[in-house]
Amino acid sequence: MKNIKQKLAVSASLTAAILTLLTSCMTDGGNETTTAEPYTYNPQSDATTAVASAAEDPEKPFTVNTSWQSNFKVEYEYYNSSDGTDTVTIKETKNKSAFTAEYPDGKSTLYYRANGADTDYYVLMNGAEKKAAHTLLKGKSFSELSSTFMKLTRVSSDLPSLSNVLYMYDENIGGRACHKYLQRAYSGGKLTESVYIWIDIEFGFAAKCESYGADGNMRVMWSVVSFETGTADDGDIKIDLSQYTVTEENEG
Repeated sequence: MKNIKQKLAVSASLTAAILTLLTSCMTDGGNETTTAEPYTYNPQSDATTAVASAAEDPEKPFTVNTSWQSNFKVEYEYYNSSDGTDTVTIKETKNKSAFTAEYPDGKSTLYYRANGADTDYYVLMNGAEKKAAHTLLKGKSFSELSSTFMKLTRVSSDLPSLSNVLYMYDENIGGRACHKYLQRAYSGGKLTESVYIWIDIEFGFAAKCESYGADGNMRVMWSVVSFETGTADDGDIKIDLSQYTVTEENEG
């Protein structure tokens, strides 16, 4: 089962590289870096709770509202040139007590479930022979779960005020009203990277991003296909663990 878990971790980690890219691109000097493992637990205490208004000036800092992170359903496309040429689709669903991330092959799912002060973590393999690896994450509260989508789309509210960022226009992405921005990075007077980013007006997350290298080729892209918040109930997360052969594994 460790091999199964490792294979799934490779699939899950395809978004880890862009997390660092986006964070560094969204700073003036491009020197800030962030490292994080997919699906770790990080409190979101530094984000505001005020709702962004569509009337806000797109050329001024926006507000970030993370209230959606407690209950959401999202489907998004992802592309990374370093991982191949295919665009994949990932689905995440989260409510107050459970969370699932479904991966592009349709055969693997990550499943988290609240268990008092701890969290149950399952890696589900949905082949002809259903197998699951279970780990009890001791002392890790489900309420602090930070998914790949939550991390991937997190952007500094100061983005519009940076000197190398230009507001372009408003556009809908996956049914979400967004402000579109362009940021360019230079080295030695030469263009090294161009990043187009669409910020959700209501909540202040990056609903879409396209990153191009100096050669004009796309390096990384993600885009929300559909997004809902406040509508995910237990019926949306149907995992019958009795159908799986479960192997217990230690944390770490």
